[in-house]
Amino acid sequence: MRPIIGIVPSHSPDTRSIAVREHYVNAIVGAGGVPIVVPLTPDDATYETLLPMIDGFILTGGNDIDSQRYGEQYIPDVERIRATYPTIQHGISRLTPTREEVECLVLSYAYRFDVPVLGICRGMQMMNVHFGGTLYTDLADQFGGGAGAGAAAAAAAGAGSRAASADAAPGPRAGVCHWQEGSWDTPGHVVSVVHPSKLGDILEVESVPTNSMHHQGVRDVAPLLRPTAYGPDGLVEALEVYDRSFMVGVQWHPEFFADKQPMGHLFSALVRMAAATSSRRVDGCATLTVADRSEAAPREEQIPAAISIVREGRTGCAGAGHDGNGSGSSNLTEGPASSEGATEGAA
Repeated sequence: MRPIIGIVPSHSPDTRSIAVREHYVNAIVGAGGVPIVVPLTPDDATYETLLPMIDGFILTGGNDIDSQRYGEQYIPDVERIRATYPTIQHGISRLTPTREEVECLVLSYAYRFDVPVLGICRGMQMMNVHFGGTLYTDLADQFGGGAGAGAAAAAAAGAGSRAASADAAPGPRAGVCHWQEGSWDTPGHVVSVVHPSKLGDILEVESVPTNSMHHQGVRDVAPLLRPTAYGPDGLVEALEVYDRSFMVGVQWHPEFFADKQPMGHLFSALVRMAAATSSRRVDGCATLTVADRSEAAPREEQIPAAISIVREGRTGCAGAGHDGNGSGSSNLTEGPASSEGATEGAA
């Protein structure tokens, strides 16, 4: 059977709607997977049944992440943001707390049971925040040269940059336009890929042209993550969780180039790793403690037919012959895990 890939959608609370750009769907189908949309609901019982049925996940682009999750008190200057990034979507700084809670749940589940995840743009940033990293709340304001230099200058700066080492970002900073004004299916600047890394093994290149549609970026990298690509200005452009088989995040939007290589390899790798997930499924129910990253989980832990989510003292176990109140038996070792409107596509 083809592996099922769960897509976490963007959320527009104003219109009570969720959305997934068809580029994500086409990329998954083209790589041999079956895409489904993960619902956004506060009902944990939904995910206790649904998550164990999914073989891999994509965290998509979208709105800014609530800065309080990484210890900042960021109040966006909407007018200045619009002036700096003329084509930025309306509502980019509108928060989507329901989506964030679902993403944290997905990442906790995926880390615990070593289920593959591809984080794209905002999705990569959410990976970093979830595992304890921080963000630049606005690149033009905090990073220096984060916007406005133009795609041509960025591409020129990146064309001559050497591949980044695993120890340090390239420098010094050059003018890079991280919110490109042109079509999103054309490159905006070049990124240097770190070798050795999972991303390097997948793309098999030293550098690659990418598109760029974000005004925030990774600042402090979370302890469990390592940078695997940099922009010509030294900004982190890709991350991966070092002790999991495939938890990879990229700051660009590869779904716009999924029919071309090497970008298509990202989706092929996700689907290939997801295909191996089903072989680790067993009957039973295991407890998932959300956002508890105090201990590293075994990499080859079996995947239960259902999970019991522990979040702020609430428990419950659904599906797989269990009665929904956590009383079902399990042949799995229970333990701690690792660890809303706008148009999708921004960081």
